[in-house]
Amino acid sequence: MKKITLALPILLSLFLLSACAAPTNEEKAETERPDWIDHAQNKYSGQVYLTAVGDASNRTRASKNAIANLAEIFSVNVKAETKTLTEAVKEESVLGVTMESSSTLHRNIETESEQAIQGVEIKESWLSPTGEYYALAVLHRISAAQNLTESIIDLDEQTAELIDYSINVAPNSIVAVNALRTARDIQITRKMADLQLNYISGSGIPVDILSQKVEQLIRQQLASLKVSVEADIESQQSSLEAGLSHLGVTVVDASPLRISAKMDMIKPAYIDAWHWLRGSYVLTITENDQVISRKRWPVKVSSKQKELLTPRLQDKLNSRMNEYLQQLISDSPTL
Repeated sequence: MKKITLALPILLSLFLLSACAAPTNEEKAETERPDWIDHAQNKYSGQVYLTAVGDASNRTRASKNAIANLAEIFSVNVKAETKTLTEAVKEESVLGVTMESSSTLHRNIETESEQAIQGVEIKESWLSPTGEYYALAVLHRISAAQNLTESIIDLDEQTAELIDYSINVAPNSIVAVNALRTARDIQITRKMADLQLNYISGSGIPVDILSQKVEQLIRQQLASLKVSVEADIESQQSSLEAGLSHLGVTVVDASPLRISAKMDMIKPAYIDAWHWLRGSYVLTITENDQVISRKRWPVKVSSKQKELLTPRLQDKLNSRMNEYLQQLISDSPTL
């Protein structure tokens, strides 16, 4: 099933076309504060509707704020769970949640919230005697539940397609791992959408592909890799080998799949009684001498003693080696 997702700004503009009409007679005549501002559920039952009020100095902005506040209901109810889940994945998954993966995850969850509130309406508005505008955004729970159900079905289909691609189509092992990592992240998004669905309807949708299965496939794919390592410094060779072993990757003396490390540093600088060493650390994956992916990270160390710069640089690289390798192997390949 293919869903149509509108970005929140576009969504807001569509809703506000009707909200920007001339003030109603109620707005011109009423001086008493309407009950719906503080007790919307008296008119729009909380069992049937989700509601949110917005206020501003003009009617358009008040309507926009009301819709934004309604969207926030969805995000607030999953923010804590999202943080807990991603932290758990970082601890329990061999690939954790990389920077790219985390950014995609949050963007996907925001998209699901936007998808859920399609169908929201500005049902009430009021202009106070002091010139403050109020607007009430109303969303039928059934409409939101239908939108989320479609999203969850679509996310499950995406997961199945990525797993099939990883196993049967991916052109190389790194792309295969990346597809599985993406499937894992989609399942996190799916869990968040299911939490939203459970919040508004009282029940979710049973999951077809358990995240544990995806994690198992990731581990199996990593365990199948046989990689040789090449570094311009001996200590880096050992650090790379240890990091790959931590991921479950087998390191061998010679293999068509090779990871090479290079430090690209500029001449040390002496500034305000401190010695500084800056540059970048580069990891490259090649298969049969063809570059699959290359990633670069900025590095910087300082010391009062110049001779300590190199050991401190090595310590810093060692401390982040697992993170670097996770990104190199599981993030989208870059050259």
